Amino acid sequence: MFIIKDFELAGRIGILKTNRGIIETPAFFPVVDPLKQDVEVKEIEEIGFNQIITNAYLSYKRFGEKVISEGIHRVLGFDKVIMTDSGAYQVLKYGSIDINQETVMNFEKAIGSDIAVILDKPTGDTDLKEAEESVDETLKNAHDAIKLKDDKIIWVLPIQGGKYLNLVEKSAKESANLPFEMFAIGSPTVFLEKYGYNLIIDMIATAKKYLPPEKPLHLFGGGHPLIFPFAIALGVDTFDSASYELYAKGDRYITDYGTEKLEDLEYFPCNCPVCSKYTPKDLMEMDVKERRRLLSIHNLYAIKKSINRTKQAIREGRLWEFLVEISRYRPEAQSALRSLSKHIKYIDRFNPKYKGNPRGLKFYGIENSWNPRIINYKSWILTKYEAKGNILLKPYRGCKKEDVKGAHVIYYAPYLGLIPYEICGLYPTAQFHYVNPISRDVENELVNIIRTFIIKNRQNKIKVIADKNLLFSYSVGVEAEKLGVEVLWM
Repeated sequence: MFIIKDFELAGRIGILKTNRGIIETPAFFPVVDPLKQDVEVKEIEEIGFNQIITNAYLSYKRFGEKVISEGIHRVLGFDKVIMTDSGAYQVLKYGSIDINQETVMNFEKAIGSDIAVILDKPTGDTDLKEAEESVDETLKNAHDAIKLKDDKIIWVLPIQGGKYLNLVEKSAKESANLPFEMFAIGSPTVFLEKYGYNLIIDMIATAKKYLPPEKPLHLFGGGHPLIFPFAIALGVDTFDSASYELYAKGDRYITDYGTEKLEDLEYFPCNCPVCSKYTPKDLMEMDVKERRRLLSIHNLYAIKKSINRTKQAIREGRLWEFLVEISRYRPEAQSALRSLSKHIKYIDRFNPKYKGNPRGLKFYGIENSWNPRIINYKSWILTKYEAKGNILLKPYRGCKKEDVKGAHVIYYAPYLGLIPYEICGLYPTAQFHYVNPISRDVENELVNIIRTFIIKNRQNKIKVIADKNLLFSYSVGVEAEKLGVEVLWM
């Protein structure tokens, strides 16, 4: 059902096989409400979305026997993959709905859903007691749902617990043992709306550590380009949201770095069909309904662009660099990257140690040093690599044969730390680029690496070449002198 084609960090590109065709993941499912759509389903398909999601509960209440007799694909006018949510959003919004698990699941089967969510109890942003009840009720529903499942549909079990990570852990642990084809992170919407990315990252990471890694994971309510790369890096495979229309209703324009009020824009930073044809002023002067439709179309293009950029970063083996790049867009994104770094050990379990045709590394700041490949490289040098004989430490300026003159030459450089001459040129020791001056935290990291190396290799005769014109090299020289090492100043 789910075949993984490529990995980078804990993110993956995969093929999700459904009864009505395949989806390449990571993928976004636009939420479709057939009675309140500004963008027609056909237009969504033309933009390039081969999958949508709609609400089974609302379809049950609105269409009844019609959708059962005709099928959800015919009613929506969409012959590709349709996912149906059971009505949990209405439970979250109104407290309860007048339908039970058996009725919902039988309805989802009858209307021909390709991917279907069981009836769960969303946690939301609530107190601990209610959160515990939502987890217990969802798990009870999951056990009841097992006997109602069929093999034609991919059944989704949501993980509840919200901001209470111990409850997320409990939900994920028990859910992992149940025979569901797909899982989802439930109740993130209230936190996503507030840019509470730190919590979302912790929720995803907590659940992923206990869920079967070979099964796809969905993030409900994930609908902004800023969250996609971070969630994907942790192993989220699919997303859904009505954000593209909800933002448009408020005249909000989605960008890579956030949302902008249409009235505040003089130029569009995009070349999608809408932005290429119209100016912000053109849209402001339009009829409200048409403006919302065009804004929704742009927002869908912006979402698709973000998903594709992330997939390309996975293919190129530079997803971490991409995360560092987008972390500069907003303080919340910077904070999200720091939260993600707490889960490096988990991420590194899946991250390929090496990928063919690697791209050169670009270092912008200390966050680049958190790349699992860089961490593993520096750890190997300090714990596994054995230096022999007289050692000469010198600032890296490329690998040069003339450097080897009766001493074991080891270069030092920001971000990478130490580069032994015998491996100089192997990835990533020569495929990196940074700009001077480096930040103080990067400089301090290098000095700490040099200190650790010198202390570990006290038995060897060590000399250090230091360049007074390079701040990081000057700091290394000062530290070496403190440790009693001979320093040759340039």
